Amino acid sequence: MSESTPAESSPLANPAADDSAEKSSKAKAASNGTKLKPGTPSTAGTKANDSKVTKKMVKEAEQELYQLLLKKKQADRNLIEAENSIYDFETSYFESSGHEGNVVHGFEGYLNTSRSERRHMHFTDADRIFSQSSATFKKAQEAKIAASLLDSDSDESEIGTTSNTGDPSRLIVVSNRLPVTLAQSGNEWSFKLSSGGLVSALSGLKREMSFTWVGWPGKDFGESDRQKINSLLKENSCGAVYLDDETAELYYNGFANSILWPLFHYHPGEMIFEDAAWDAYQRANQAFAESLLDQVQDGDLVWIQDYHLMLLPRMLRKLLDERGLRSVKIGWFLHTPFPSSELYRILPVRREILEGVLAADLLGFHTYDYARHFLSSCTRILGLPSAPNSVECEGRVVHVGTFPIGIDPEKFAEALETSEVQGRLQEFEQKFKGTRVVVGVDRLDYIKGVPQKFLAFEHFLTQHPEHVGRVVLVQVAVPSRGDVEEYKQLISNVNELVGRINGRFGTVEYTPIHFLHKSVTFTELVSLYAVSDVCLITSTRDGMNLVSYEYVASQQQRHGVLVLSEFAGAAQSLNGSLIINSWNIEEVADAMNQALSMSAEQRAANFNMLYKYVTKYTAAYWGVSFISELKRVSQAADELAQLPQLTAQVACDKFTAVSGRTRLLLLDYDGTLSATRTIPEFARPSPQILRMLRRLSEQPGTLVYVVSGRTRAHMERWFEGLDLGLVAEHGLFYRHPQAAQKRMAQSPAVDGDEPKRKLDGWYCLVEHTDPQWRDTVLPLFQHYAERTPGSFIEEKEIDITWHYRNTDPEFGLWQANELKINLERVLSHLPLTIVDGNKTVEVRPSSVDKAYAFRAIMGDLRDLDLGFVMGIGDGRGDENAFSYLHAEFKRLPALITCTVGRKSTHAKYYLPNVDSVLSILSKLAGSD
Repeated sequence: MSESTPAESSPLANPAADDSAEKSSKAKAASNGTKLKPGTPSTAGTKANDSKVTKKMVKEAEQELYQLLLKKKQADRNLIEAENSIYDFETSYFESSGHEGNVVHGFEGYLNTSRSERRHMHFTDADRIFSQSSATFKKAQEAKIAASLLDSDSDESEIGTTSNTGDPSRLIVVSNRLPVTLAQSGNEWSFKLSSGGLVSALSGLKREMSFTWVGWPGKDFGESDRQKINSLLKENSCGAVYLDDETAELYYNGFANSILWPLFHYHPGEMIFEDAAWDAYQRANQAFAESLLDQVQDGDLVWIQDYHLMLLPRMLRKLLDERGLRSVKIGWFLHTPFPSSELYRILPVRREILEGVLAADLLGFHTYDYARHFLSSCTRILGLPSAPNSVECEGRVVHVGTFPIGIDPEKFAEALETSEVQGRLQEFEQKFKGTRVVVGVDRLDYIKGVPQKFLAFEHFLTQHPEHVGRVVLVQVAVPSRGDVEEYKQLISNVNELVGRINGRFGTVEYTPIHFLHKSVTFTELVSLYAVSDVCLITSTRDGMNLVSYEYVASQQQRHGVLVLSEFAGAAQSLNGSLIINSWNIEEVADAMNQALSMSAEQRAANFNMLYKYVTKYTAAYWGVSFISELKRVSQAADELAQLPQLTAQVACDKFTAVSGRTRLLLLDYDGTLSATRTIPEFARPSPQILRMLRRLSEQPGTLVYVVSGRTRAHMERWFEGLDLGLVAEHGLFYRHPQAAQKRMAQSPAVDGDEPKRKLDGWYCLVEHTDPQWRDTVLPLFQHYAERTPGSFIEEKEIDITWHYRNTDPEFGLWQANELKINLERVLSHLPLTIVDGNKTVEVRPSSVDKAYAFRAIMGDLRDLDLGFVMGIGDGRGDENAFSYLHAEFKRLPALITCTVGRKSTHAKYYLPNVDSVLSILSKLAGSD
């Protein structure tokens, strides 16, 4: 819960102060709190030359890597295309010959082989290219590390530096707390690095890229002190966000740690919701947004950390949009679990929190379980469509990914070689001679399962008395929030358990549990890891728990066994550990016995798997992979950022500039003129919409068409008395307004006009169709309607629609996908189309859509002098219509195509919502 544990790592007093590997006097000065000075120029020239050469190596290696990765991608494509071709050939062969099994007759050369051999050829080619890429990648990484060492030698005091790689985008990391502790001596201010999981993780990232770190400095300061602190922080690529003490207390302890922390860790009973704390949380996030606005430039990358700042993405995005900064990429990462939707939904401000983070471009979680819970909450609470790795929100695709955090294993490997650790390790080996050591390192928090660990150890000694006197548990419990009543009770319970177990099994010579309720130095920690035979982690809920990684990194000699709770995020990554249910004390006791009796060969095999993973997926890998993914997914966001929003000024200027010529408006209804309703009958236009359409249609020379998926009867009833053109059932029927019909009557018929059926004043674009297909489709629709609570069938004149908007979001989508598969099987031989709509599945005749209807309307209006054409729609079905209008009126200056919601589209403009559409149209209605 404290700042030292965003990734659930082991909290230390100050690792930097105990790191004997420090070689720079300036780095030592920084760790001791001395004011940091710029690097001396004595070796600057030599280092600058070395840096230039190394950076040239980096650039060349990266270019070579990029080319090889492109070749690998092409090889993968070739593999897929070959597989598809083979599959198509074999499928057609099976169908024509009636044979089943492996077919090789008729293949020549390459094809005269088994499928596995053919795949092997392509995979061999892809693997060959990939191995080249891997070698080049390694070369690039080595060059990068060399460059970073040169850079750090030139000024080791910097936490982040301004990028000098030629990349115009900068990285800004935002967290609740800055990674420093400020101190004042007279009029001078200095700082030293803080400890903690996020600090350690981003220290690893520093080796790969430079960044600026923005956060709260820990307390409020006066204006004069702020200026000095800002200057000091700026020198070291940090920026401060100042909060008054009351806001900071309510925001941090009142909301973040008293509401979100217990909820996200499945302890809703610990929640205490207060409006004052929620208000402070909003104020603090707004303060962060306003502070960032002064630092962010267009094209920058902003990486926001953790549950303290879940409103910041939306607040920052709003301010950036107001300033026209639309190319800023925003990422957000959660260092704790995200609870299941059934638990999350109890949060009173559940919608605001979700909507806050959904303004980011990329959302990161430690495991897919957490990501899946988040996506489920978005679907169930906000009603947003989601995929396994994304969610659609306000016309944007927000990407969701899993990025397991790691550690810097080299730091532990180097520490093990120091004389301090070696000396302390010998002392421990002498102290525990003839005894097996089980180690535990946790903050004393209710999520860490320390009482469960002690109960399991007691059960272990009871069930296996042969281990009494031969096995000890060394538990480091770092103090945490001792002023809170729940934590006071936890401390009391733990002390009682330690006393009871030691009293029951202990002797003068033997103490079963060594309980250290304090922080330990880095030297002490590494020594404890290295001397132990087993590491026992019994978290009841943990975001990741990096103690497990640290233990593996410290066990290269002993090959100790890791016993890991299944409720820690690390359990999904660390194959080779013994996974246990920390609530089942018998299971935990049995796992301890299994770990202590495991053969040396099995321990080595398990350790090799663990060590390989820990050393590959490091903190630097975590940071670089997230930023790389943020850049990748933001390319689409950059394209969306170029899509301009339609303004009333632009629309009115084009509308009025063609006075005397015909103006044509083609307006979608559901989701454009009116919000989408759950039941068709509730979609009736409001009096406001009807008044606006009446005024618009009464404008001289203006023809207005309203397009809907509703039936003719609905359209006639809703728009009775208005001179509008109407398009029903997504283009299957249309009729012209009276003004257009009068002008069409004056135009002579042209030979070659396609005959269209006319029914009660409506044109039907579908010739006679066999009605028997409805007899096939209806039973299927009825089957799924009966088995999907909340769904219903809408029968129209020609097409049939199954609605599932009111169903359970996930179950309804699952049923819809199954329904589409079954429809494809039974309708594949018929000229019908299965349309996947907005929470609907529709079956209608093929080749007829909105674009087809528009083409027919334009054919009827061919003799009109069109000077202004506007098409507005919100769905996928409108994209073909936009494409048609661009092709048909490509030389028309006053052409406006507009989608509702910012998304990838063929339209030239966008409007954010229905209200903005109505606002624009209302202004057009009063333009003349």
